[in-house]
Amino acid sequence: MVVLAVVASGCTRVIDNPQAKPEPAVAPITALQVSDLLSPHVQGGEGNLFVSVDPDRCSGVAREVNPPFLASHGPIATDGGHWEAESENAYIEELVAVYRSDFDSGNALATARQTIESCRGTAIAVTTMQGRTYTFNLRPPADSGPQNSVLWSLRASDWRCDNAFVAAHNAAIELTSCGPLGGFDVASAAQDALKRIETLADTTV
Repeated sequence: MVVLAVVASGCTRVIDNPQAKPEPAVAPITALQVSDLLSPHVQGGEGNLFVSVDPDRCSGVAREVNPPFLASHGPIATDGGHWEAESENAYIEELVAVYRSDFDSGNALATARQTIESCRGTAIAVTTMQGRTYTFNLRPPADSGPQNSVLWSLRASDWRCDNAFVAAHNAAIELTSCGPLGGFDVASAAQDALKRIETLADTTV
């Protein structure tokens, strides 16, 4: 019995309970500040969003419901809204997200650029929440965007959309301006979006 007790005790291993690794904080911009990423032009909730895209691999360039450029990076908080630029006869959608402090904004921008490049020359069918379908061609933007942004344009026979994706610190903003003629200054809107991120990220104020 003594021998068995010694053998049994020799086979016993004590395993320390693993400590859960703390998740990175939602900082410097907090989840409660997500709505502050929207521009002061926003007049209401989301409008008639693009809900589906064919082919699916190009969803990032057009889909506004669970927009891949925002959703694929695991946002902690999201918001959105729309407004109308009457002088340009354009409707603008703004989609915003806040992430944890380990959000890689450079990688998010690079991934968006890769998707855009891979979808050039592809006919992109987009369906709205109200069931209307447009077939777009992906084109380069008229202007280059500010630092920490990527711009692109979608053209259909009767509808044009100019887009921007901006990412910095632990936040990202996607803008879509659509109308029959196009022409909205999305590059300036992207610059303003970047300023909002930088202002909220400045914890010294």
